[in-house]
Parts: sequence; structure tokens; C-alpha cells
Amino acid sequence: MERKRNNQKVSWTRGKCLGKGSFGTATLATNESNGAVFAVKSVDLATCLPSQLESLENEIRILRSLSSPYVVEYLGDDVTRNESPTTSYRNLHMEYMAGGTVADEAIVKSRLADVEEKILRWHTRCLVSALKYVHSEGIVHCDVKGKNVLVGHDLTSVKLADFGSAMVEIKNESSGDRCRSVIWPRGSPLWMAPEVIRGEYQGQESDVWSLGCTIIEMVTGKPAWKDQGFNSLNRIANSEELPEFPAQLSELGKDFVEKCLRRDQNQRWSCDQLLQHPFVASASAPIMIGESSPRCVLDFTSTHFEKAEDTESFEASARERIGELATEGGAIWESDRWVAIRGYAPESGAICDEGTITKYPESMRTEKETEETSSVYSGSMGITQGIGSTGLVLFDCFDNTVVWQSSNYESVKGLKWSSSSAPCCE
Repeated sequence: MERKRNNQKVSWTRGKCLGKGSFGTATLATNESNGAVFAVKSVDLATCLPSQLESLENEIRILRSLSSPYVVEYLGDDVTRNESPTTSYRNLHMEYMAGGTVADEAIVKSRLADVEEKILRWHTRCLVSALKYVHSEGIVHCDVKGKNVLVGHDLTSVKLADFGSAMVEIKNESSGDRCRSVIWPRGSPLWMAPEVIRGEYQGQESDVWSLGCTIIEMVTGKPAWKDQGFNSLNRIANSEELPEFPAQLSELGKDFVEKCLRRDQNQRWSCDQLLQHPFVASASAPIMIGESSPRCVLDFTSTHFEKAEDTESFEASARERIGELATEGGAIWESDRWVAIRGYAPESGAICDEGTITKYPESMRTEKETEETSSVYSGSMGITQGIGSTGLVLFDCFDNTVVWQSSNYESVKGLKWSSSSAPCCE
């Protein structure tokens, strides 16, 4: 693949924190030379888990190789150093999308009006176009869901993001066919395809299944599958069930989703076929009255990040969260524990490599970025065995060892943890 690099050293200022997730922290940033606004995804090299850094490096490598109007744009990467010699950050610079995500915006909810279905159809077309391009480059995204689909300020620009779990497809050298050997599943459980949960295969067809789940999510504002812990995973992996199609979705839309959610991956439509489906073939960008995405701080008038939002409490340890999965109630499989942050913190100077200056909010210098991450449900997750018809297994914490399995999880009274999973339980 042809790789693009931004070799020009950029002096930039770190602004407000946009959110925190399993990867680390996302912040707004400003280019000091021209005032351009962009987003920065960072991990603290002193405190991050190896899998967090690996995920960010993987995303940097893949985004460098991609160039599409339907994929968030790579703008560069660097390492910045704090005043303390022991504190530094690995950063990915990328295009800032002021509209948030399709999950955050909940653009299409319980009742669809004509204009809202038009928005849904357009967003779906953009997402399918993104996947078609990514697949043509030999890449599987592995984590297609609403939170990884970004929208511009006017809702007409829609781009696929978050390639931390993505992988390059392996092909058989002699035949050129894609390999279908036992895999280590990546992604978010409620969006995973059956074959992925079973540990059999993860490829382009698996992304198409996740696409179908994401369309349902865009309509209802909720994951396609109800959260029932391991019951959900077992249903997805081994039953003949499909998620309930939203009643407010048009018949054309339901037919499109059905083409994505076929249990036999060989029967699912490809992205090329889906783009010919009448649900998206005639879709056009909706005419919206609104501002464009800001290009400099003087243009930045969006109030999207000024809304008051309640943040989740993360007092429960990973041990307790996993324990919930052994009960009928389950745990929260819907999100990746994304925390939206509002407001600014006091700033102080920091020295970047090559002598450039970056300013960090005080909270960014003193706060552990990994304390509130999701250790179970997002990012690059591994399963030593898939969830088969006779047994259930726990997802590991950031690629650590799977530590528990049972043919009847309701009978299990405790959990056995390996030493390698200790960082997830602090």
C-alpha cells in the first residue's frame, strides 16, 4: 500500500478534551501557524497499557495508507513531551468532525419523517462507500458501529473512523483467496458477526454484518441486540435469530438490512452489491441549514461540546463488571465506556520533540488516562475459544488471557483470574 506521511513539524496547542475511551484521550487542537483546528488522539506513554499503544500505532499505520472522502483524514502523528522527562504522549492527528458521531447525534430515532429517512439513507450510503474503499485496500475495519462513524457539522459529511482494531486481510499466497483460519476476534461484542464470536473467521463479510447492526442503531439509538450479557453472545453466535428490525424503518430499508444480516456470511451482500440497492442507490446529501466544520478557532462556534451531559461512574472494578456477566442481568455491552468531557482546564507549557511547543491542560499532565477505560468490551479483544454451542468464555482484558469458561454459566459461582489480567482489575 502507498503510504502518506506528514514530515513537516507542526507546532500545535492542545485544547479541550473531547472524550476519553479505551484508547486514551481525544482532544481538540489548533495549529499555531495557521489556526487550523484538528483532533488529536493520545496515549500517555508512561501509564498506558501495551495494548492501548499497539491500538494507536495500528490506527496510525492504517490511516496513513488511506485516502477517501468517506474515511476520516490522517493529518500526521508525533510524540510530545511534558516538562517532566518521564511524561510523553503518542499522538495521532486527524480531521476534526464537528458533528460528533451518528450514535451521539441520534439523528434518526423512534419516528421517521421523510426527511429523516433521507438522512439515514445518505449516511448509510456514505458508510457503505467507506467500507467498499477500505475493503478494496485489503483492510477489515473490525469495529463498525455508530460511535465510529463521524459526521460533519451540517450532517452531510459522514466518515468512518477509529481503525485501532482494524487488520490487513491475509490471503493465501498460492490461490489468492482470503484466509479463513481460526482468528482472534476484534471489536465490540453486540456488533460482532456470528462467525467472529465463534472464533471462526473475521473478514469483509463480518464488517457487513456490523453495518446492518449499525443501521438499526442509527434508527433506534440503541444497539441492535439487547444487552443480556452472555445470553446475547450465545444468541448471536449459535441461534437462528436476527435482531428485531425497527417498525419505523421503511420496507426498502428493512430489505437492505436483511441483506447485511444473513447468518451465512457467504450469503451476505458485498459492499458493491449494497451500493446498487435502491435504499442507497438514489440517496443524495440532504440540504441542511447550518455551519460548515470550522477550519480555524475564529470559525469555531459549535455548541456541540457545550451541552451538559452526565458522565458515567467507573467505581466498579473490572472484576465486578465481569461478574455481572455471569448473572441473568448482564453488563453494559452497548458502549465502549466513552466519557464526554466538557470545559477547559488550566493550561501549562510542554516541550515537544524537535523543539516545538505544545500546551497541555493541567488535568492532562496529572491524570491517569487509563483509569476509566473499558477493560472488557472495546478495542482489540481476544478470545482463546469462540462461544460455541457447549461453552461460554469471557473476553479478556486488552488482549490478556481468557480466564473462565463454562458450559452453564448460571452455575458458576466465582471467576478465576490469571495474573496477566491484573492491570484490568485495578
